[in-house]
Amino acid sequence: MSGRISASRASAVRAAQQAKAARDAARLKRERQVESALADFYEQTGRAEHLRATARARAEKILAEAETAALEPERLAREAVGKLADLGEPRDQIAELTGLSLPEVRTVLAEVAGAGRPGSGDRRDTDAIATAGPDPGSATTGCGDAAGGEPAQG
Repeated sequence: MSGRISASRASAVRAAQQAKAARDAARLKRERQVESALADFYEQTGRAEHLRATARARAEKILAEAETAALEPERLAREAVGKLADLGEPRDQIAELTGLSLPEVRTVLAEVAGAGRPGSGDRRDTDAIATAGPDPGSATTGCGDAAGGEPAQG
C-alpha cells in the first residue's frame, strides 16, 4: 500500500508544481508587461517634457524678436500722438480717438516732448508720468483713419 500512496503523492506533487509553474509564468509575464508599460510611460513623459521645453524656448525667442521689431512701430505711434497734439487736438480728444487713457496720452506726450520733438505736447504734464506708458496694442489702435482728426476738427 505504501507504494501506491507514494506514487499517488508524487503524481500530486507534479500536478501542483505544474499548476504553480503556470501561475508563476503568468505572474512573470504580467510583471514584464507592467515594467514595459511603465518604461513607455516614463519615456513618453520625458519626450513630452522635452517637446514643451523646446517649444517654450522657440516661443521665447520669437517673442523677444517681436518685441525688438515692435519698438519702431511703437515709436512711430507715439510720434503720431505727438502730431495730433501739434495739430491742436486736446488730450481728451486724442485719448478718445486713439483708445488710450488720458494718463497714457499725457505720458506719451511727455515722452515725445522729452525726446526733443520741438513744439510737441505741453511740457507742464511731466508730472503725469504715473503710468507705465501706452499699451502696445492700444497705441496703434485708432491710429488709422480716426486718428487723422477729421471727427474732432470743426
